[in-house]
Amino acid sequence: MAKHVVVTGMAVMAGGAEDVAGFEAILRASRRLEAAPPFDWERGLARLASRWPEREARARRAGRTGGAALRAALIVAAEAMARADPDERLAAEDLGVLIAGSNLQQGEAFAAYETFRTQPAYLSPRHGYQFLDSHVMTAVAETVGAQGPGATIGGGMASGNVAVTMALDLVRSGRVAACLVVGPPADLSPAEWRAFATMGALAPTPAESRPFDRSSRGFTPGWGCAALLIEARKSARGREANMLAEIAGACALTGADQSPAPDSATALRAMAGALRDAKLAPADIDCIGAHATGAPAGDLAEAEAIRRLLGGRAAHAPVNALKALIGHSLQSSGLLGLAALILQLRGGFLHGTAGLVDVIADDLLLPRETLSARPRIVLSNAYGFGTIAASVLLRRVEEQS
Repeated sequence: MAKHVVVTGMAVMAGGAEDVAGFEAILRASRRLEAAPPFDWERGLARLASRWPEREARARRAGRTGGAALRAALIVAAEAMARADPDERLAAEDLGVLIAGSNLQQGEAFAAYETFRTQPAYLSPRHGYQFLDSHVMTAVAETVGAQGPGATIGGGMASGNVAVTMALDLVRSGRVAACLVVGPPADLSPAEWRAFATMGALAPTPAESRPFDRSSRGFTPGWGCAALLIEARKSARGREANMLAEIAGACALTGADQSPAPDSATALRAMAGALRDAKLAPADIDCIGAHATGAPAGDLAEAEAIRRLLGGRAAHAPVNALKALIGHSLQSSGLLGLAALILQLRGGFLHGTAGLVDVIADDLLLPRETLSARPRIVLSNAYGFGTIAASVLLRRVEEQS
């Protein structure tokens, strides 16, 4: 049994940033970004090859027939492992892989269906296994050499936090020493985007998406992916690995309701559950990284849950919304939120929430600009349609040894 579990590896591509340093610069600027450039597979491989040529070769081989979402996942997976375990001292059987998300390659499937409709004889036989979500997991496992437990964890837009909660359980139980959690970028077809627009979830323009603002009219899409290596502290110390943060506690649950309507009560239960798991109190929280997407009903429900959790401290614990800076990356958004909080824990700052004009909750502390701070305990929220809620608590690592 592992009493303490830490994050020892991290890689991010989001908001036009190609690496962790670029992502941190986005956070520190606390400014809304324009549309990110398209993912460049060869450019990503070149970055890997410049430092870790053997890792690049594995990623190239595993992604030779994949789509953009799979290939982006391979880049961040390879980089996170290279940074966390450069000498590859983790045993293959002691390394698990969890992919945050389901329906991971809808765009690729849409193109395959169109080929089948118009020219069925030209449909690639690879579609017979590549349409499965498990294909992304096995390609990542091949890239990093993992031979422990592997699965895809579907929790809608909460998938990142749900997957980290499951990884925490795996490591705590002793089933594995470490588990790599990867959040691929969204690959939706025109049908899914049309459905989002029809249900009123999408803002008509990026400027009209303002998380925690009364004028917001929905979310704006963002592109991003991330990978975190979750590891038992004993294992990390044995390898003399750099510990980026401790996962103090986590909770993932549902509200027994399949509707897409937001659920403040379930959000509150998830936050309270994470605190119980960590044996902490609401007063210990120094910052909350909110799920806040810019959907008015959802933001109001989360604000209410935070208000009820913090009570009189609601006006003193900063709350920030990453999606105000980089948009909503859907199933990978939770993992990106955790990466952002790790950088803030280590960097001594808290990013602001861009675009706020008419705040929906005057009794919450919602900084617009970057704050200089030394947070010790931070909380990440992530929610999915069907009243899925997952909260993860991170603690700053004070000493490496």
